[in-house]
Amino acid sequence: MFASFAHATGFCGSVWSPVIDELDNVDCVSWDFAGHGSGPSLKTPIEWKTFGEQVLDETRPGGIGVGHSMGAAALLMAQLADPRRFAFLVLIEPIVFPGPHARIEEHPLAYASLRRRRTFESREAARANFASKPAFANWSTDVMDGYVSCGLLGDGPVELACDPEIEAEIYIASNAHDTFERLGEIEIPVLLLAGEDSDTTPPEVTRMQAAQFERAGVEIVSGAGHFLPMENPGLVSERVQRLAEILG
Repeated sequence: MFASFAHATGFCGSVWSPVIDELDNVDCVSWDFAGHGSGPSLKTPIEWKTFGEQVLDETRPGGIGVGHSMGAAALLMAQLADPRRFAFLVLIEPIVFPGPHARIEEHPLAYASLRRRRTFESREAARANFASKPAFANWSTDVMDGYVSCGLLGDGPVELACDPEIEAEIYIASNAHDTFERLGEIEIPVLLLAGEDSDTTPPEVTRMQAAQFERAGVEIVSGAGHFLPMENPGLVSERVQRLAEILG
């Protein structure tokens, strides 16, 4: 069995390392999306279909697709484009919502991105800065290691690999696609995971998303927020391992 892991906006493929490292007999692949880490450059204005197209380039048909936030939406776009791309999807708070579908020029996360500190004296200084922020407070140490390894560019002074202007543009374009209305076309089984304390996709939104699929289960994880795979990578790896054993 094999599995493909798609990261969220602003991050990079190595944040999945703690999940992947716990899997037995599962061939895994993760990558950096365009505009992130070592991924290809990303031109503006951004269309999210670009990320779905990259999933098709980075994966092979079959297996399990595991995605978080933007990455989960990209997996859905890829599956809609190629219904044989995955055999099962594990979607952690996908950014897939009802219309009206248009750019959100005043997206609050875009403003937050543009205020983000871009450069640091070293990776150690960057790590200390990240750890001081509430959004990172509950992250696993191993996940933070993965982010520091691929989310920064440089060897002395370092800078964010995902340019804040690009990150802001991704948020602005986040609902300018009609994936939500097409979820009923997904024929494979889907597991939706969400943090009980998420301020991005509250449990009621996750259940609304699940109702659009032909075959979907929901698990709301207590004590977790939107960064569920960063806060509890062991839970995610356990769910993927179980699926891999069932699917053979």
